[in-house]
Amino acid sequence: MAGVQSANYLEKKPAPPSSFEVHVMGQIESAFFPTEDNLYCNFCLQRGPDWQVVAGVEEGITQVASVPPGSMAKVVWNFPLEMTLKSTNVYGWPQLVLSVHGTDFWNRDVVRGYGAIHLPTVAGSHELKVRMFRPLSSSPLQQFIGWLNGRPPEFIDVKRPAMPTGREVIRVESTGTVTVKVNVVTRNMKQFGYSTPVHGHSAPHRM
Repeated sequence: MAGVQSANYLEKKPAPPSSFEVHVMGQIESAFFPTEDNLYCNFCLQRGPDWQVVAGVEEGITQVASVPPGSMAKVVWNFPLEMTLKSTNVYGWPQLVLSVHGTDFWNRDVVRGYGAIHLPTVAGSHELKVRMFRPLSSSPLQQFIGWLNGRPPEFIDVKRPAMPTGREVIRVESTGTVTVKVNVVTRNMKQFGYSTPVHGHSAPHRM
């Protein structure tokens, strides 16, 4: 009888997790571009090869928002952001990649800024301030031609801001900031040897 009980106990023992999970819930709240209006934001993830998105959306586009009367050049989207990711190691921790678009004098779509920031590695509520920038032309003549054609310099790959290589040869200028607020929940991190401190709401993270 004791042998049967021991066998049942072994059968009921849960199997160790095959991966850890990161749950992200929040919103792309707003943007501050001192000289721009009528903006929308594209977003996507840059992640390592071992990471998988098991729920939610990893890329999308917000609605167009304009600066309210009396506001200080701030557009508000409050666009929902929710996703669940899993992995077995932290290499290639996901980055949120943003590109903000607007229109020029002739109502042509142009990029107003690119930016990227790692998703928080600590559970809790976070306010992220993403500093935006755009590439510059290699000469004043090319800048003028791009302005006439409505084609200012752009990255071929929108995930370029999240890549570590090639930054030293790109000339850029700062254009504004985007505010992202997220709540992060982690699961099974300790089983893979990672500490899991909890982060309370504090000063914004900047990148």
